[in-house]
Amino acid sequence: MRNNQRNSAAPYFQLQSDAGGAIARRKTSFLADGAYLFQDELEVHGVLAAKVITCTAWLLELYELKAGDVFFISGTREVRAAAKCFGVLYPPFTISQPSIENAHGLLVGVAATESLPAGFIKVPTMFETSFSELPTGVSHALEIVRRGKNHQSVEWNPKPSLLSVKAKRVIDENYLSYPSIARIAERLGVTHEHLSRQFKRDFEMSPSGYLHQLRLADAPLRLAKGEEIVNVSQDVGYNDLSRFYKQFRKSTKTSPGVCQTLMKPHRA
Repeated sequence: MRNNQRNSAAPYFQLQSDAGGAIARRKTSFLADGAYLFQDELEVHGVLAAKVITCTAWLLELYELKAGDVFFISGTREVRAAAKCFGVLYPPFTISQPSIENAHGLLVGVAATESLPAGFIKVPTMFETSFSELPTGVSHALEIVRRGKNHQSVEWNPKPSLLSVKAKRVIDENYLSYPSIARIAERLGVTHEHLSRQFKRDFEMSPSGYLHQLRLADAPLRLAKGEEIVNVSQDVGYNDLSRFYKQFRKSTKTSPGVCQTLMKPHRA
């Protein structure tokens, strides 16, 4: 992320692609029900890819591409949208990997901590949609998902081993208390080394790596709300503020303070 001068003609931050181009955020705001709304302009050359790990918050992205493509790695497949207007829902406690390829267009996103309705989509899902107005809140965002067509899973690994599923569930349920991976392994009847190998085989990260990314997943949204950094650190399970800074920078390539400045509500 790079901080630019704030004016009507320039974005106030950009997520840069190593190959060239950027995702430029032009507008952010909080809706009446507390959901976080953002609007981005895409201008990516080459491929910009990143893992998306969600914690208690969920995320809806709505794309309107004029050129290029967005695809997901799901198991051994590449999943692509058949239309240029599509959405992606990332439910809580899920892992996915979107890649933006030579893309030009618009992206609208909504993030919220309000629980999804019972029986709603549980895995990251891509769907075709044509939205004519910005989402006005959680209910509107979920209605867009319901009305979408050709829903398809974009879950990073749709068939992980039972051991990794059990370990991930324990981490998801106890991430704030900093669960011991060694104790989780013992509880599941395997060695720490075996659990780590299998988990990395299924998710391409160690259990401890997943734990740290999970704990940081909701931090940007809390920072956008203007919460004090020290409070965010404690709320996501880091009593050591320096450790929070270290893990945050490792995960996001920026500091909590810069992230808070970039994400706070702003209209271009």
